[in-house]
Amino acid sequence: FLLVHLGGPDSITSFSLEDNELWIRHLFGLLLQVLSACYSLYLTLPKNKLWLPTALVFVGGVIKFAERTQALYLASLDHFGSTVLQEPNPGPDYEEAAATYSSAIHQTTMHTPSTTKVEDLLSSNSSGGGYFSEMKLLEVAYARFESFKGLIVGFLVSSKDRESSRIYFLKDNAISAFRLIEYELSFMYQVLHTKAVVLHCTTGYILRAISFVSVVAAAIIFFSLKKHINVEFGEFETKITYALFIGAIVLDAVSVFKTVFSDWILMHRRHRRWLGKLVPSIISRRSRWCGSISRYNMISYCIDRRRSLKLVNKLADRFRLTEILDTMRIMRYSTSESVPDYLKEFIFNELKRKSSKAKTLNEAIEACQQRGDSALLRNSLSYAKLKWSVSEFQYGESLLVWHLATELCQHDPEDKSSYEGDGKRISKLISDYMFYLLVKKTTMLAPVLGNWHVVFQDTCAEAKRYLKKHSLSKHFDVYVKTASVKTKYRAAAVKGITSKSVFFDACILAQQLRLEAYGRWNVMSEVWVELLSFAAINCRPVVHAQQLSKGGELLSFTWLLMNHLGLGTQFSEQERQDTKKTDMGIMK
Repeated sequence: FLLVHLGGPDSITSFSLEDNELWIRHLFGLLLQVLSACYSLYLTLPKNKLWLPTALVFVGGVIKFAERTQALYLASLDHFGSTVLQEPNPGPDYEEAAATYSSAIHQTTMHTPSTTKVEDLLSSNSSGGGYFSEMKLLEVAYARFESFKGLIVGFLVSSKDRESSRIYFLKDNAISAFRLIEYELSFMYQVLHTKAVVLHCTTGYILRAISFVSVVAAAIIFFSLKKHINVEFGEFETKITYALFIGAIVLDAVSVFKTVFSDWILMHRRHRRWLGKLVPSIISRRSRWCGSISRYNMISYCIDRRRSLKLVNKLADRFRLTEILDTMRIMRYSTSESVPDYLKEFIFNELKRKSSKAKTLNEAIEACQQRGDSALLRNSLSYAKLKWSVSEFQYGESLLVWHLATELCQHDPEDKSSYEGDGKRISKLISDYMFYLLVKKTTMLAPVLGNWHVVFQDTCAEAKRYLKKHSLSKHFDVYVKTASVKTKYRAAAVKGITSKSVFFDACILAQQLRLEAYGRWNVMSEVWVELLSFAAINCRPVVHAQQLSKGGELLSFTWLLMNHLGLGTQFSEQERQDTKKTDMGIMK
């Protein structure tokens, strides 16, 4: 029974990517447990009347423990990368190919590209309703997952896959696209943290059947030997064994049920027809993502920190527990909110607009480097003058500047921007979300933050000093007071460069934004989408993968969506170059 339960449930094999790297420890544990169990069984064989049910449970336990070990092995990053590779392809025989090539030099040949299964799926219309629509999305998501899963380990996606995916998503709508990404990330999670890869194959099904039948048969034999058991064992030991059998059978039954109605088995064409009649639409529509984002803002952070007891803050500083205290404070005061459809639509439409213009890889890479400047420049000249808030700062600094400016503009009593639609709410949502990532999940933004810790520390210190100087303890008072600040000169010109604070730079930006009566929030929302997408595409893929076991992040959705729209740096033009070389060779 120890081996059976050490195998764990099918839905969880690891809680993080680091757990997968410990597969070799689980392998040694498996070998030691098997040897120990075999030796114990050998010692009891002369007098053991329960050797048969014991052996059957042993077989089932070894299978389940081995499944978990293999799942961890396949999900470790080194071996996950090897599963992405295709079978070795030496190409056609050179001598035969050279002869064919030579005879074709003087002939005109028309190449008709064949359509693969993936391209058939992508070219089909996934619109519609009900179960069929969800099944079609699931098929496309699985096909895209197979093509793009190499991104996690740094592999390049072929130009052919890039273009086919880009064409499909350019024709798609926001809700369908996000649902497809949700399916795809669900497949990725199952590969990295469950037994899906081990279980959903012919060998896996056979071994699971053997394991289940072994445990059930052992239970039946054990129950049939009740008279002999009561003589040799006490009542307590017998009841414990009954409980272990019942628990193992129930868990296996639940596992079989989940296996039958899992996304993976729905992808097998031979099962899809009869499963389509059995699987309710509600199962195909079940959520694969929490669908929420966490929010926090810097004004609240500074006010909440000032409200804390001075003694607690001093003790935290003295024993270097400030980060732990800040984490507890963020967990207490941060909020969580469902991602609204209008936010999904706006992000998708902005990325779609970029993708439609970025037809080549160089254009796509250039589009990925935009972090607000493009949104400002393509609007009126007055907004172009705000480019300093992006170009003169590193990403982490400009993120803080725009976050504070957005917060100050959000509560402007003279703001009459209700006619701008969802721009104001979108700006606020992304701004608070990015600040939450900045202070709580810094690893996701680490590649682009620069000396963010110094900037954040100095900005917080200046903000708290300003709040204390003017006795400000309420959010609205802060907004009103900062609106009256005389900010004619930039902070660096007045104070020098010893302090890296951007507090008053944010006040300057907020006042300049307030001067724009029309379209302010629409422009700000476009800037925030660029800041979001810049962070998403520059975050290391493995860090995106780490978030899957924690519920997933909107930033990871944005990253995968950008890659599907052809916006990224992990694409290869080798096929296109090979085609050009072949054409040039034939022309010669």
